[in-house]
Amino acid sequence: MMQTAQPDLDQLKQRMRATWMAGDFGKIAQYSVKRAEEFAARLAISPGKQVLDVACGTGNLTIPVARAGGRVSGVDIAPNLLEQARARAAAEKLDITFK
Repeated sequence: MMQTAQPDLDQLKQRMRATWMAGDFGKIAQYSVKRAEEFAARLAISPGKQVLDVACGTGNLTIPVARAGGRVSGVDIAPNLLEQARARAAAEKLDITFK
């Protein structure tokens, strides 16, 4: 009977984190800001609605949802992207929790 090797979850996370931290993804993310804003508008978030953005990156979706009054939390595996998201939210004085 052949066994398949299970990837070590910690190693997988480390490789994923390293990939997203390589270079400046924030520059690339700028190209999707408008589309994320359009998507957020279609969600019709009501004020106070709780929203979790998984893999939030630089905040392209969390920011327009917070502007609409959503109570937003964003999580991401890459600390550098979270730093950019926090800076963007702070510049607009938006209350978003990033982890």
